[in-house]
Amino acid sequence: MARSRALRTTAAVAVLAAVAAAVGVPASARPAPDQTPDRAAACGAFFDDFSYSSRTDPALTAHDWSIRTNAGGPGVGGATWAASNISFPVVDGQQSLQLRASTDGTAGGTTHAQVQQDQQRFFEGTYATRFKFSDVPVSGNDGDTINQTFYTISPLRYDWDPAYSELDISEYLPNGGWGETGATNFFTSWNTYQVDPFDGWRASTARRQSHAGWHTLVATVADGHVKYYVDGTLVADHTDDGQGHTVYPRQGMTLNYNQWFIDLNGHSGGTSVWAQSADWVYYAKNEVLSPAAADARVSAYRSSGTAHADTISC
Repeated sequence: MARSRALRTTAAVAVLAAVAAAVGVPASARPAPDQTPDRAAACGAFFDDFSYSSRTDPALTAHDWSIRTNAGGPGVGGATWAASNISFPVVDGQQSLQLRASTDGTAGGTTHAQVQQDQQRFFEGTYATRFKFSDVPVSGNDGDTINQTFYTISPLRYDWDPAYSELDISEYLPNGGWGETGATNFFTSWNTYQVDPFDGWRASTARRQSHAGWHTLVATVADGHVKYYVDGTLVADHTDDGQGHTVYPRQGMTLNYNQWFIDLNGHSGGTSVWAQSADWVYYAKNEVLSPAAADARVSAYRSSGTAHADTISC
C-alpha cells in the first residue's frame, strides 16, 4: 500500500521521542535490514474488560491506561484530542470502552480520540480485542473519511530509525480514503519510515468490505511472522516489505486505540459524530494462540469475574 502518513503521536511516544532526539543520531542514515529476535518463552498476560465507571475512574490510570489530550498527528491538523470523547457505556449489553470523534467540517470544530497503555511492554505473542466498527455516524451526515484503529507502536526517534516498530492490527476506513473509495480495513506491519517527504518500508493488506458491527481481531507475532485474523479467518501473514526489509517488530511497543479523521474532504455539512467500541482486550506474552484459544482465555477471565489482569512484567 502506498499512502501518505502523518506521524502518530501519543503522550508517551512524544516524551520518548524527544529524549531520543537529543542524542543527535543523523536523521539521514538509512538502516540495514535487521535480524529477527530470538523467540522467548511464554510468560504472562494482560486482560482488561473495560469495566470502568468513567474516564476519571482511578482504576483506569492505576491499570496504566491514559487518555490523549496533546495536539499533533495523525489526522486533521488543528483538531483537538478530547478526553471527553472517551467513555465506558454499556454497548449492546456489555460495558465497553467507547471512543467518539466529531467534525463540523472545520479543523477547529474537529475532535479525535485516543486511549493507550503507555509502557512499551507489548512485543511478541498474541493480541486480541473484540471491536465494534461503525459504517455510519451516531448522528449527522455520513461521508467522512474516518479511521477506526487498534494498533501497537514504539517511538520514531529519527528518520529511518532501525528500532522503530508498529503493527496496525486494524485501520478501518468505512468511507474509504488513502486512494480507497469504499469500506476498507488495512492490516499493516512497519519496518521504519521517513517523515517528510514521506517514505517508508512496510507490508500492508487491504480487506475491502464492510466491517460494521462486532468483530474479534487477533494478531500473532512469532518466528518472523506477523499474522492477522478477523473472526478466526487469517487475512494477512507479513514477513517483509517485498524488498528485503523485515516488518517484524524489533522492540516493545505501547498498545493503543484511536479514532480520527484522515481529512475533511468527505464532510457535507452540520456536525457528524462517530463512535467505535471495544468490549475487551487480551495479550499473551511470547505465546502464539489460535483465535479460538485466545477467545477461550478471555471467556475464562470473564466467567471467573476477573475484570483486569496484568502479569506481563514477568
